[in-house]
Formats: sequence, structure tokens, C-alpha cells
Amino acid sequence: MVHVEIRIYGGIGEIGGNKIVVSSNDGKAIILDFGKSFSREDAFFQHPYMPPSLPEDYFKTGLLPPTEGPEWRLADRETLGLIISHAHLDHWGYLPLVHSDTKIWMGSASYDIIKAYRDLRSDLKRLDEFQVRTFRTGDQLSLGEFTILPIHVDHSIPGAYGFIVECCGRKLVYTGDIRMHGPKAEMTMEFIDKASSEDIDLLIMEATKVAPENDPESSLVRILENRIWYRWGKEPPKRVHFEVKTEEEVREKMLYVLERSSSLALVEISTADVDRLRTAFNVARSLGREPILDERTAFLSHRLGRSGIKGLPQVGSYRVWRRRRGKGGIEVKYGVREPKAIKEFLLGIEDKMGPESVVWGDARAEILKEPESYVVITNNATRFLYEIPLGIKPPITFIMSRSEPFSEESALSLDRLLNWLMMYDVRRYYRIHVSGHLSPEQIGEVIEAINPRKVMPIHTEHPDLFDVYVPSRMSNLIHLPRLGEPFRVGDN
Repeated sequence: MVHVEIRIYGGIGEIGGNKIVVSSNDGKAIILDFGKSFSREDAFFQHPYMPPSLPEDYFKTGLLPPTEGPEWRLADRETLGLIISHAHLDHWGYLPLVHSDTKIWMGSASYDIIKAYRDLRSDLKRLDEFQVRTFRTGDQLSLGEFTILPIHVDHSIPGAYGFIVECCGRKLVYTGDIRMHGPKAEMTMEFIDKASSEDIDLLIMEATKVAPENDPESSLVRILENRIWYRWGKEPPKRVHFEVKTEEEVREKMLYVLERSSSLALVEISTADVDRLRTAFNVARSLGREPILDERTAFLSHRLGRSGIKGLPQVGSYRVWRRRRGKGGIEVKYGVREPKAIKEFLLGIEDKMGPESVVWGDARAEILKEPESYVVITNNATRFLYEIPLGIKPPITFIMSRSEPFSEESALSLDRLLNWLMMYDVRRYYRIHVSGHLSPEQIGEVIEAINPRKVMPIHTEHPDLFDVYVPSRMSNLIHLPRLGEPFRVGDN
């Protein structure tokens, strides 16, 4: 009898790292996502001192499914296609390790974002070897016995998709990462409506926000604050956390904070969170402040705008803060290992808008003489603070408006950030953010709507708490997967 089997190799007991192998007993398979496992990688390696340097480092530590090597491919079956849900690293970050003959599919916007990353990082150049096919909502992928229907969903990055997969008379749904409270929530509802109209055997859904009441991020902040007390002998910056549920509320709270401030506004956002970039940029303009984007945020905004994503800052409407590079003890405009794409981008801005449009060298000090006139938008606030010239100490209002997968490195990054804020006498900072994921309460709503025969939670550190948010009459539908353990769809 032909059957469909699921094996999950990432996203179990961790946020991200999704790698889902869907196969039939005729030796064919597809793979949904191939994400970087931040927390599991940190358990074996230390960046930048002892990173994984060879493909075998990922194989022997179990970060990737079993392989024949040296390039990764499934060891026991033919892979018909590898399909990426969206362009966050925890869903595609191990792509450079796969065999170059692997057929790869992703949404058009995701491909544009990943190509932009490739142009910034030398370790992603191998992506040029792949033949990538793109899709949009309404397309249907036919790969052997598998039919895959991609449907757009709302997430904190453009071009996110969920999938309905049919094979051998069985149907499964994979949500990818979704939310129901974003600016394009109607897309998520379209996905749920379509899935609910099908007879679904298995729902594989993200459960990022399922966690104990004791929020891990808040606990971490308290630990770091205590360390600062011992290190500095004075009170650490106090975190003011605004509870918000929509992007519009993010805008309102940012405006509330900054319209009362005469300091330099520093806003940290996640890379490729275009909704948050639009929000911070529009707040700056509404306050009559000039936006300054760090070079990588500006570059990505330009590339995504060029690919058709609407409402992003246009070249000429902001200045670019140049990352500092040194040679012989002095700052230079372009470094030896400069990404070609960044250099061309900056030269193009200067050619169009003049040299003052790129802030570097002595221009940094000139900008910081009038801190109340600017809003700096960056994906790395710590780096901006350390690039402030010696002898200059501008007043700063800092807004943290991003989230990252929790890991040892993210804890160290937050510790560094708090220390730099102390250096500049920042006594309080503001946490204004809305998640790119379903709330725990919405998980039950999605399960009720789709009404699958079985449901698997992934992309969560606490799968054992998943049942708390599932209607009691449906709690028997839950299957908690184990790493690499086979699950036959329809047999349970």
C-alpha cells in the first residue's frame, strides 16, 4: 500500500530550524524548508571562534538529516524538490549545504530577499549554483506523486507562504510562520479558509508563542540587569515595555515616545521586516525628522522596492549611515573586502543625491551635533553606538522594535547592547514590537477552523504545552514529533 510518511529534522523543541521530509514508500520525497537551527548549532559551535567550517560538521552533530555527503542530499530516497516557505534564515539558512542538483522552489519575493543576502555575504555565493524556480499564490506545483499548493500568508517578512500538500490520497497542511494580526491578515485568513475547505489528514503548524507564563526574554533581561549592577555599580537602563497587538499600535507608541523626545532617536528593527521599516520611517517623517538608515537596511529596502514591494523608503528620502571600516588606524570609506553590491549601491546614491547623502568619517560628528533632527533606523543598534566618534555623547532615545530566535548569542548581544547604552547614559529604553507569529489563543482557532485528523506543533521550545491552547475535545489529535522519527499520515 502506498503511504505518506513525515520525518521532521528541525523545529522540535526549538524556534526555527524547520526541515520536514515528506515521502511515499516508492522512494520519492519533497522537503519543506531547510532552516538554520540557531539554538542547536550554538550547542556545538561558537561564532566566530569555532564555527562549523566543513559540511561534515553539520552532519556529525545531527544538525542536518542523514546524508551520503559531502554535499547534503537525502541518503535513502530521491528528492523531487525542496520548497522554502519564506526568507527568514531559520527556514532557509542551510541551503548552501545542499547538493547543487537539488531542485528548489520559493516565492518570488523570498528569492529577491535571498539574492540580496547573497550579495552581502561571501558564504552564500554557492547559491548561484542552484536552479531556483519561483511561485506565487494561484500556482500549483506538480512533483511526481506530490501536488503542492502555495498560498500567501501574513508574517513579518514579505513573500511568506503556507502549503497544502497532496500525495497518494492524503492531504497535509504546513503553515510555515503566520500571524492573524498583521497589516495583511486577510492573506492568512485566505490560507486558513482554503485549508478548512479540504479534508486534511495532518496539520503541521508553528507554535512559536507557546511558552510558560514566565517569559524567557523578560527573565533574561532581569538576569542581565543584575549583572550590570555588579559590573557598573549603578542601576541599569530600565526597560519600558508597551503591550501592542497590531502594527498600527506600534506606530502610535513610537510616535508617543518620540514626539516627547529632543534626543537622537535610535530604532532597532529586524532585517527585512518591511512593515516595521515603513512604520519607523513614516514616524520619522511625520515628526519632521530626517531618517538615517544603516547601509544594509537601506540596501535591502532598495532591492525589495525594486522587486515590486510597495511603500518602502525611496533613495533620496533618507541618508545612509556607513558602517565604519579602518585601515592603518584611520577610517576609510571602502574596505578591502567590501561587498561589491554595497559599494555600487552607495556610489549610486552619491551620484544621485550628492556626497552628503552617505554619512561616514567627519560627517558622523556633524550629524550628531543636532541629534533632535534625526531618526536612525538600524538592524544593529550596538554597532551604531560603537561607531559614535570619540568625545561625542549625544542624548539618545532608544526603541527596541525587533525579535530574534533566543540563543546564547542573542543573550550575549543583548548584554553588549545594555553596556553600550550605559556608556551613553541611557537610563531607559522602550520595547515596542508586535510578533510575526500566532498568539497562543489563535492556535486553537486555526485548529478548529482547519479541523485536521492530526496536528503536529513545531517551531516552539515548549511543544509539551501545546495542548493548553487546543480545544479539549481536540486534544487527542495532537502528535508530538521526535527528531527524525517516522510518522505515517493517515495510519493514526
